[in-house]
Amino acid sequence: MAETFWNALKVWSQKPHVVNKRLTGVASVAQWKCTSNFSSWEEIVEKHLELIGLNEVEIEKRMSSDLWSKSEHWTIENHEENTCFASVRRCLPKQTRRHQTVLELEVIDFKLKCAVYVPLNEAIEGEIENLIPPCPYAACLVSSDIELKVFKSDTRGEWLLLHVLPKLRKWYAEMDNHSGVDSVHLVSLEAYNNLYQELKKKYVPNIAKVWPECTDPQKFIHEDVAIASYLILLWRQERERLQLDSNYRQTFIDIGCGNGLLVYLLTSEGYQGKGIDIRARKIWSLYPPEIQLEISTLVPSEETYFLEFDWLLGNHSDELTPWLPVMALQSSIKRHPAHLPTRYWVLPCCPFSFWGKFQREKFNSANSSRYFEYLRFVADIGRNCGYDVEEDRLRIPSTRRTCFVGTIHKKSDSEWADLLKIKTNMIALSKEGVEETMFQPRSAVELIRNCTRVERSIQDAFVNLTAKYLLKCGSEKQPGEWNQGGEINLTDLVTLVSEEFKDLSRLKNECGGIQTLLRNHSHIFVVQNKCVRFRSPHEISVEEWRNQQKNPEAKRKSRLAASACAITKKKACWFFANHPDGCPLTRDSCRYVH
Repeated sequence: MAETFWNALKVWSQKPHVVNKRLTGVASVAQWKCTSNFSSWEEIVEKHLELIGLNEVEIEKRMSSDLWSKSEHWTIENHEENTCFASVRRCLPKQTRRHQTVLELEVIDFKLKCAVYVPLNEAIEGEIENLIPPCPYAACLVSSDIELKVFKSDTRGEWLLLHVLPKLRKWYAEMDNHSGVDSVHLVSLEAYNNLYQELKKKYVPNIAKVWPECTDPQKFIHEDVAIASYLILLWRQERERLQLDSNYRQTFIDIGCGNGLLVYLLTSEGYQGKGIDIRARKIWSLYPPEIQLEISTLVPSEETYFLEFDWLLGNHSDELTPWLPVMALQSSIKRHPAHLPTRYWVLPCCPFSFWGKFQREKFNSANSSRYFEYLRFVADIGRNCGYDVEEDRLRIPSTRRTCFVGTIHKKSDSEWADLLKIKTNMIALSKEGVEETMFQPRSAVELIRNCTRVERSIQDAFVNLTAKYLLKCGSEKQPGEWNQGGEINLTDLVTLVSEEFKDLSRLKNECGGIQTLLRNHSHIFVVQNKCVRFRSPHEISVEEWRNQQKNPEAKRKSRLAASACAITKKKACWFFANHPDGCPLTRDSCRYVH
């Protein structure tokens, strides 16, 4: 029970930004420990109120007394029941122009089973809002539940009770012993946040203005700015660790560079490199001439290498992902002994093995997810190639955030030869039980498989069959009531329509299949939680709702424009033409043509 409490508390201790969205994280300044002689969490607060208003140097002098001694940061594994840990940490703001960094004292008392937090900055009179709650508080394990207590019942702690306490209790109920990998732990979080904010301000507005791709600029631009910030800090640390010339800048090749934005950002920040991809993107023509982007179909093999680049980058490199460590090793051997060995960074996304789609069963998976097994597979390839492989989680707007950093030391000729043999055996083993052992690059022409190219008659037939079964499964309606139909699980829908719909296999070959087709008809259907239902004409569409969130005036303007909507209507109302009860709205109030 206590261990589960500390696991849940560890999330709030190390990742408060998951609840407090004003934070980007915390960075520990100094740590101490002592034997717990406190009688209550209030006593801990009272004994440290004298630290409020002091700077970091003064705080460290006060803490380095007979009571406290210097220590490592607290962990769940290495503690004794009567031990107390303390740390002063910087609470780092996400918006550095709006908030200033705040110092906070964290005291973890294993005997009292509580964590105490004391803000150390003096309150600024007239400040509109605070980065963190400006009152001391404690999270305590009481009996078998977590309680959050605010010092002297300060009303400024209401936010903690409303937002933090429910999260702590949720984590406590769901927490297991696996804590996962902390995000951005291979570089300084504070330095990362500062650089990210700097690059975001420098590049995002201008790129967003001219973004010519059909993809979401807010997602892709912010994602590549975050990756560029991470790599630049990684490379700065490498220069310090290897004692390289301060003016030296690592070179790179981005394999499968896509829109080339990462190449543009890194090159603009002084790092020479190039990107290659199987086809050009529209935005390529907008970059300055010094940005090196090349159309190239890379067919990797055990002989593929890149002599002129220090780092190989694989940002969602898909089919090429497993080959990154192999190509890095081969490049290291070819560069030996004149240059440092080649390093690599890879962000795995779509799961591929050397010769095609990644087959989870082939790699002796347990009960973990296919993606987790794929990550383990990619990491093992790097280790088999002799690399020290470190895992990290990026802070990007993507569900696939785990990356690997592969580094390797200089080796003798015999050591390189041994690694070459291990790599060759690994590739040979990967061919066992595989019919096609030739690398298959993707087509240079992007295939559109989103159901929009399917014949209109096939789309209409499926839509009508879906509507038929939704009407059948609805609850019995009262006389004069519009039939809203029922809700059907997508798996059950496939079973229902399979006998009448002969082109089902055609839809299944499309990306997303029937789910994509139904989403393409969002003016008729709502697809949610793997189920489909009618979208009542009274409901607004997802697109309209999103626009209203982005622009609060959109809702008001939409009402003002209602009288003129007849002029702008173009799409026919499906319910008016096809529903047994017609459309429940009048011709003037409906968004579509009657």
